[in-house]
Amino acid sequence: MKKIAMIFLLLLTVTACSSSYLSKLNYKKLMTKLDNKESFVLYLTNEDESGLTLKNTLQTVCKDNNIKCFYLNTDNLDEDELDSLKEKITFEDSNIIVFIKEGKENTVLARIDDVYISAKDLKEELKNQEYLK
Repeated sequence: MKKIAMIFLLLLTVTACSSSYLSKLNYKKLMTKLDNKESFVLYLTNEDESGLTLKNTLQTVCKDNNIKCFYLNTDNLDEDELDSLKEKITFEDSNIIVFIKEGKENTVLARIDDVYISAKDLKEELKNQEYLK
């Protein structure tokens, strides 16, 4: 019984910590943020194994630097939602980090599509894009 309680507590702690720094969005919430011309870091993922690597790195960098970022699982979108999203943010493959400034992608040149990027390099790119000081 103690082992089950410990595992539950550990999972609860990990989930609580991650959700405060890397928040999951659904399609509707993302469109609202874009329509409201917000600026934020967005990770588009299909949550495959390599995508989870990048997600974990982003989560670590967010937590270590006390910033909030968002992610959207593109596999959860229907065809119309995916087409609509691609009108706003053009992409072919998931597992990319895009930098949204005032509701639009800052530049496609700044995208991060290296799922194995180091935390150090990711932090540096967040600084370059003015999401970190």
